[in-house]
Order: sequence, then C-alpha cells, then structure tokens
Amino acid sequence: ATCEQKATDFESRQQLRAEELEAITKAIEIISSSSVQGSAEKHLPSLAQQQSGSLAQLRSAGTSGARQERVAAFLQDRARQLNSRVLSALASRAVADPFAKVKKMIKDLIVR
Repeated sequence: ATCEQKATDFESRQQLRAEELEAITKAIEIISSSSVQGSAEKHLPSLAQQQSGSLAQLRSAGTSGARQERVAAFLQDRARQLNSRVLSALASRAVADPFAKVKKMIKDLIVR
C-alpha cells in the first residue's frame, strides 16, 4: 500500500511539474510575441532588464534586498495561482539571504 501511494504521489508531482513547465513555456511565448513587444517599457519599467549579469553580480549590487523581495512576491503570487508547493518553497527561499551569515563572518574577519 505504501509503494502504491508513493507511486501515485510521484505521478501527481510529475504531472504538476509538466503543467508548470507548460505554463512557463506559454509565458515565454506570450512575452516574446510581436503583439506585446514594446509594451514592457510602457507598463513594466521597473521589471525591465537593464543589463545582463550573473546572479552573483546581482546579489552583490547592494540593492539585492528589494530585488529579492520583488522576486519572492512574484513567485508567491504565481505559486498561489498555480497551486504549486514547489514555487511556494522557492519563494520562501528567495526571501531568505543564505549568504548573510557568511558575509557577516567575512566582514568581521576583515575588520580584525
């Protein structure tokens, strides 16, 4: 009975992942379509990407706290819309700064 339950749970999670990937693919298609090109500058100026860079560069930019909060809010909103526990967990991890303790330790070492 346990194996059967785990198998059905696995299948349902796989289906959820497939639906999430389909939603992301659809969103990418919509965003890159010619009918909405140019609308981002008009409606979403704060979310438009200004420069390319790695995640490490974005984290070290100094205003990463506000960015992290916006990303987490966006992910949490999508998690509610899609009823996705995975996106919800990702949103909660996006809020937390896993390197805060490491950065503090490095600063303390530099100060010494």
